[in-house]
Amino acid sequence: MSERPDWKEEIIRRLASLKLPPFREAAITEELSQHLDDRYRDLISGGATEDEARRLALDELRDPDFLARELRRIKHERLQESIAPGYPGTRNFLASLWQDVRYGLRQLRRNPGFTAVAVLTLALGIGATTAIFSVVNAVLLRPLPFGNPSRLIALHESIPKMGFPNMSFSVPDFEVFQRDQKAFSTLGVFRNEQVDLSGQGEPERVMAARVSASLFPMLGVEPALGRLFTQQEDLPGVHVTLLSYGLWEHRYGGARGILGHAIEINQQPYTVIGVMPRDFEFPVRGPEDNGTPAVLWVPMGFEPAELQDWGETYLYSVLGRLRPGVTLQEVGSEAELLSRRIIASYPAAIATWARRGKLSVSASPFRDDVVGSVRPLLLVLMAAVGFILLIACANIATLLVSRATARQKEIAVRSALGATKLRLLRQMLTESLILALAGGAAGLALALYVRNLILAFVPASVPLPRHVPLNGSALAFAFATSCLAALLFGLAPAFLASSGKVQPTLQEGGRSGMADGSHRVQGFLVALEFALALILLVGAGLLIRSFSKLLETQPGFRPDHVLTLNVPLPREMYSQAAQVMSFYEQLLDRVSNLAGIESAGLSSDLPLHATEGVSVQVERRDKRVPVAQSWVLGDYFRTMGIPLVEGRWFTPEDRDGSQPVIVVSASMARKFWPGESAIGKRIKWGVYDPWETIVGVAGNVSQGPLSEPLAPHVYWPYKEISPGFLQEDPFGDCRAMNLVVRTHGDPASLVSTLITQVHSLDPQLAVAKVQMMTQVIRSSLAGPRFNTILLGIFASLALFLAAIGVYGVLAYSVARRTHEIGIRMALGARRGDVLKLVVGDGLRLAIIGVAIGLAGALGLMRFLSSLLYGVKPTDPLTLAAVSLLLIAVALLASYIPARRAAKVDPMVALRYE
Repeated sequence: MSERPDWKEEIIRRLASLKLPPFREAAITEELSQHLDDRYRDLISGGATEDEARRLALDELRDPDFLARELRRIKHERLQESIAPGYPGTRNFLASLWQDVRYGLRQLRRNPGFTAVAVLTLALGIGATTAIFSVVNAVLLRPLPFGNPSRLIALHESIPKMGFPNMSFSVPDFEVFQRDQKAFSTLGVFRNEQVDLSGQGEPERVMAARVSASLFPMLGVEPALGRLFTQQEDLPGVHVTLLSYGLWEHRYGGARGILGHAIEINQQPYTVIGVMPRDFEFPVRGPEDNGTPAVLWVPMGFEPAELQDWGETYLYSVLGRLRPGVTLQEVGSEAELLSRRIIASYPAAIATWARRGKLSVSASPFRDDVVGSVRPLLLVLMAAVGFILLIACANIATLLVSRATARQKEIAVRSALGATKLRLLRQMLTESLILALAGGAAGLALALYVRNLILAFVPASVPLPRHVPLNGSALAFAFATSCLAALLFGLAPAFLASSGKVQPTLQEGGRSGMADGSHRVQGFLVALEFALALILLVGAGLLIRSFSKLLETQPGFRPDHVLTLNVPLPREMYSQAAQVMSFYEQLLDRVSNLAGIESAGLSSDLPLHATEGVSVQVERRDKRVPVAQSWVLGDYFRTMGIPLVEGRWFTPEDRDGSQPVIVVSASMARKFWPGESAIGKRIKWGVYDPWETIVGVAGNVSQGPLSEPLAPHVYWPYKEISPGFLQEDPFGDCRAMNLVVRTHGDPASLVSTLITQVHSLDPQLAVAKVQMMTQVIRSSLAGPRFNTILLGIFASLALFLAAIGVYGVLAYSVARRTHEIGIRMALGARRGDVLKLVVGDGLRLAIIGVAIGLAGALGLMRFLSSLLYGVKPTDPLTLAAVSLLLIAVALLASYIPARRAAKVDPMVALRYE
């Protein structure tokens, strides 16, 4: 398509008879030219030829009524502006604003390349920010889905002097607290337990929760079907249950007739009395103790043994609802008093160690309990995307400054025609707002994709929701972010453009100071981009270094060719200790003799997934110390590939009634008996338990995530468990042993064979957690890997935007200095000199940005310390590597415009203006 016609000559000819002042004639000419331009494009779009479109547009201009009407409108608008410049009435203001919007849209439509780049850049920043905000809002900001959640308080016990700073309650302690407390209108207690679900379809191992009858009413929850537990049902031996909506649908087909029918839990009939709402999830995901959502609930019904379990099993989570007018500080004062009453209720010997351990009760908002573990990660990610948004805004600001420089003549003409600085400022900000809203709209679409992508890759170990709606809060955030972005990237160019001097700009070939001022502003913005990018890159670099340290960490066992599966025994069907012991011994004997099995053993826990710790008394030490514990049977150590450092392993002779023996970890031996052998040393578990002699020292094994420090570890022989303890099994792990086998070939090929062996002993048992130990290790690394990849992606995006920023500034600088470069080359400058000149400008901006960024990184990286392993937040290698990377990227981004400048023809450049 040829260029659009120039209407001005025809318009000036039509206006000549009016003898208007020059500035008035120029204003009217500009307005009518724009109108005819729009009319011409509409006609072309409607199918008219160029000649027809030009003729029809001019016919409209020749219409006397049209010309008179347009003159009256323009005169009226000018009159209103002269009466109250910058402060028009509401009606006139809206009309003027709409005019600014139309003009801004036309300007952006005339520059599709600039508009596309700006909108895409903003979409990246706003989209990433909105996506992360939707997750942050769902986890950290949105109230918990319970009635008046701000009044819900989580209560914890602690024994800090024994290494247990934050625990759940024991049953006797809860009873004392509940009886004597005054601050809460209601208390509720709950505990996660895995159960076997059978009787309809294949046996299934599922997560259940024992809950007190007061808990759900306190949360303000009503069932979707049926009713809740009553106080009369919160007793031992009452077999009623509530189902989750998901379990009701997938296992029982969503049949409403399930109410009143019995299902089998741990091979015992339980009557279904209700189905909870579809979106109800409890326990809430997040807390360290009892933080796994259940699919069914049964009454708590404390057993007599639990009520007498002083100082042993701290496994029960407690929630309370504050009475009106009671503050958290008052709860703390009451908890201190009740802590002393709890200790006073203990038997004398147990009360002594409880006082020494400083047993106490603490209270905190339930929300803090839920989000505490994931808050640092979310805040880091929110800060990261905030930096990306700032970098995007700085990029757009540099583009707008360049564009404002190119529009100096236009702005000067408008100023000469009477436009005030406020009017020009408003016009420029309107264009910025249009860009920002377009970027925000595109960013919302991108946010949907980014949010879904992030949540799809969240590992199970990270307590984040798997479904987060992009609700009104997220939409409002995106809109507010767009408006804020418009101010961030629009103000500097707008002030710069509106503050230029009119006369020098209107003079032929004249220059104002705007070009130099714009270059300084662009340089500042690019340096800021590099500073922000460096902070993000340092964070990503620290996480990468931390993750590499994790990969180098030895778990203390050989995971290859090892298969594990959990075989729990329901208390109801295996009520006697002899039954439990006999089952596991038979299972081990059968599995050990299978073809393809090198060795087999049983353990109450597994590496990287240790059970609750306990405290033990070390001989000749006053206070008790926390240790990890494991009960093992068979050839467990050899199967797992755990080395023997000193002494011996357990033998068949180590059984109940023989001399109590234990094996300890090397870390425990070094901690309590440095420089001497641990063999022959003694510890004991409970106050009334016998002393146990150390017969072996095992190599260190990671009990939890590889990033956590090693804790002392004690291994007890399973056969030494007394019948009374095994029958009671307060921790629940001695009846849920893990079978581990080392195979000659592929472990996965023996899964069905092992399950068959379990079912040959009891076809009703559910086998759970079938996994290879290599999978366990990968799972333990999933959380750090997720953190590293996510922050790495954001940092890479920031680096890309910063590189684009420095490229854009230097490309603009080269175009602006073409005449200067031509003079330099005409006076003898070589291409290499020009190359150094331009690259030097980019390098200078990068170095300034790196210096600012290093100062910011040193101050901010301490907030990342909770996500690091084996690396300090001020790691010099990371800081140096990231700085060099950023400088290298700046040099690369500078090279392209520098190469273009070096190819300038001096004769062409000298004629360039």
